[in-house]
Amino acid sequence: MIKAEKVTKYFGNFCALKELDCQIPKGCIYGLIGSNGAGKSTFLRLITGVYQADSGRISLENQPIYENPEAKSKISYVPDELFFLPNTSMKRMAGLYRSIYPRFDLKRFNELTAAFRLNPTANINSFSKGMRRQAAIVLSLCCRPEYIFFDETFDGLDPVMRNLVKNLIIHDVLEENA
Repeated sequence: MIKAEKVTKYFGNFCALKELDCQIPKGCIYGLIGSNGAGKSTFLRLITGVYQADSGRISLENQPIYENPEAKSKISYVPDELFFLPNTSMKRMAGLYRSIYPRFDLKRFNELTAAFRLNPTANINSFSKGMRRQAAIVLSLCCRPEYIFFDETFDGLDPVMRNLVKNLIIHDVLEENA
């Protein structure tokens, strides 16, 4: 379980989150809904260990997440603003992910790149916005994390790809909790 207790985050004088309490049980699909600027992305960055809370506590199975490689190896995160190493391919990114995530599934990587019709040796920077989102999703799913977080999950995806991604996420949640 991921637990946030009285979590507060400031950016200068701006309070992005104030004393947020939340529990996210393992094996569930949990959605954040709110207006722009409500703190959804900030919260995702806090629970994935990208940001450190100014006060309060965030834990994964009672262990802190921030600066905790063991906890982070159980989490995968697809942010709203995607980042890939410069001039790299999905295949090279898969190698990086394999060095970080002990459960990275190379067989699944090959299956999903084929299902999404992505060239794993092409430069990711040559991909369209939707293809870059697909690449990030594929890499994240192949990590076989216990917890996976998406910010703007379907941004840039056409309806067919949205359905494929939804089905993959549901399948993974069901498989992980079978």
